[in-house]
Order: sequence, then C-alpha cells, then structure tokens
Amino acid sequence: MIMCRARSRGWPPRLVMLSCVLLLLTLLVIAVALRPAERDKASRIHRAVHTLPALSIAPRPIPEPMKVVALTPEQARASNLAVPILPLGAEAARPFIYNGSPQNRASAQSCLAAAVYYEAGDDVVGERAVAQVVLNRLRHPAFPKTICGVVFEGSERQTGCQFTFSCDGSLLRVPPIQAWTRANAISDAALTGFVDKAVGLATYYHADWVVPYWRDTLDKVAVVHSQIFYRWRGKWGRSTAFNGRAASPELPDSTFAGPAETILTSADDDLTAPPRTSVSINGVPSAALKGAIIRLKDDDTGQYVLQLPPNASPGTFAVTAFTICAEKSDCFVFAWADEHDVPRALPVLPIAMRTMAFMYHKSSVFNDARPFWDCRRYARLLKNQCLPGTG
Repeated sequence: MIMCRARSRGWPPRLVMLSCVLLLLTLLVIAVALRPAERDKASRIHRAVHTLPALSIAPRPIPEPMKVVALTPEQARASNLAVPILPLGAEAARPFIYNGSPQNRASAQSCLAAAVYYEAGDDVVGERAVAQVVLNRLRHPAFPKTICGVVFEGSERQTGCQFTFSCDGSLLRVPPIQAWTRANAISDAALTGFVDKAVGLATYYHADWVVPYWRDTLDKVAVVHSQIFYRWRGKWGRSTAFNGRAASPELPDSTFAGPAETILTSADDDLTAPPRTSVSINGVPSAALKGAIIRLKDDDTGQYVLQLPPNASPGTFAVTAFTICAEKSDCFVFAWADEHDVPRALPVLPIAMRTMAFMYHKSSVFNDARPFWDCRRYARLLKNQCLPGTG
C-alpha cells in the first residue's frame, strides 16, 4: 500500500524501497517485543540444561537414586514444559490378559499393587498410569518378563532400582487398608484387560520438578498431573516392539524382596551368554575407531554402543564419536571401559548408563553436539563435560 501511494506521489524508487525496509524492521521488532515472556524464559532454561553441570540428588541408601540435572524445581518445571509432547504420541497399548496360574497371578497382582500405591500414592489417575507403564515394560524386549521382575528390577544390585520405592525405604510404610484395596483393584483391572490410553506406550516417567539426565534420549508422550511420561524413539517405541509375554514363576506375594532368583534382568546375568561380537558401520573405517569396538548399533535411531580400548587417551573417544556421527543429524554414542558393563542389547537402559565411561550426543533440535566423560576416571578441565554425578 505504501509503495502504491509512493509511486502515485512520484517518490524516487530508492525512497520507496527504504520505506518498505523500515516498515518490515518495525513489524519484526514489535513481534519480538510481544513474545510471551514465560515461553521465552522456559526456552532459555531448557537450553541451559545442556550447559549446566549436573549433580546428584541427596544421597540415599544403595542402590543410588536417579541422577538429575542441578536445577531448582521451578527451573526444572520450565525446562520440562519446553519439551513438546510427541504428536499422536500416546498410541494406546493392546489389552493385557494375565494367563498364569492362580498363584502366579496373585503374586503378579501384589507386586503391581505395590508399584501402583508406592509410586502414585493416593492419585487414582496416576496409579492407573503406573500400572500401564509396568505392563508396557513387561511386553518390551528391554525389560524382564514377569510383573515382579519389572517392578523390582535392580533392587537387588548396587547399580540401582528402576522404581525408587523398591530401594529407598518406602516399603517400610504400611499403606492404609482403603488405599491398598484400591491399588489391588486397579492392578486386578490392569491384568484383566484394562488399558490406560492416556500414557500410551510409555515405559518411563518422572516428576515434573526434576530433569533426569536421560530425558532428552526419549520422546515425551503424555503428562498426567505432576508426572511426565516417555517412550523409546524409533522402532523401539512402536507398537510392534511390544510383543513380549509374561513368564513364570512370579515373586511370592508376601515378601517384596526383589525378583526371584530365576528371573534374569539382563543377558549379562546369564553365565551361558554367547561371546561378545563386534559390528561395523558403513563409511567408518576401523582405523577411525582408534581401538574402540562397536558392540551394538541401530542406524535407524542413530544409537551406537562402544567398548573403549584400555589405556587410550580420553580425547580419542570424542574423535571416534565425531566420526561415527558425522553423517547423522541426531546421534548417540554410549561407551563403556569394562566389557562386562557393556549392554548386550539396544535400547540402552538408564540403569546401564550409571557405569558409562563416555557419552556423545548430537542433536538437530538444539543444533549442538556434546561429549561427556566419567570425570571420576578421566579428569576434565570443564565440569560441564562430566557425566551427571561424576564431576
């Protein structure tokens, strides 16, 4: 409109162009000035997660608690809010029907009720969500194949428990009879085909006032009150991956001591496991690995698991990771120094990350790539290069 009027008045072309440029700059300044302050603040805090040094929360009895980024509850909530929920992320799970013996079913229901009550308290909606997560894990190849095995995974080892209630002393609290009756009813319904569609195929969750260091490796699919739910990325998060069936025996329902001795929580616990093998990556020559061994890979999701060479310079780990991820827009390299600690299957569970020696994360969302070392083993001048809890 200005240009038309200007031409009608006989303005010089240069003056017309200058007028248009000034108008566009003015509109841009106004748009930036009117951006909601809270959204801007949340975005800045979210980006800061990748630069702030990470600390562990207050120490608890072994096993160690979940490691979180050192943020205040307000900062953590703002950072979590800035992470978008995956569109159509809450794909509903298929109904689950427990077909074991009456004794095993009673044990499974009791273990599930314990998780439901101690993880969600008096929140009925949250209790249903927790029950669904347990069933999702049982069906997923990355987790044990019994209800009790899922609920108490890791509680018997020093590397940490998957559900904190099983190792932080919560079981010393006796639930009120009404609350326990409700938890049992919710568990019975879950084992009889009830599906909580709100959380979809989620296998992880955390409270909104903390930021676990594994958060950005998963897809956010739902928020239920103060809990945020996540599923695996790529093929590990699709419905086709959730095809596992319940095994037996279950844990006797009166003990809650941890998984039965016959339950294997990982292939590393199996003394008959086959020897480790190595894999190759197209376009990455063996010389570029600088002695590292690639144990696992998933090119679709950009995840690679390495066994690091002994006595190597820590700086070479980053060079190797740069090379592996050079052609990837999103890429994770997880590395362990001890062969016994190297996972035998993808995806890498957060519990396995506790023994990691090195990690590299390349993100197209943040247009950033960062290496992290276990600073208890490898000294680093910059603390924000330390894996959470090691600096």
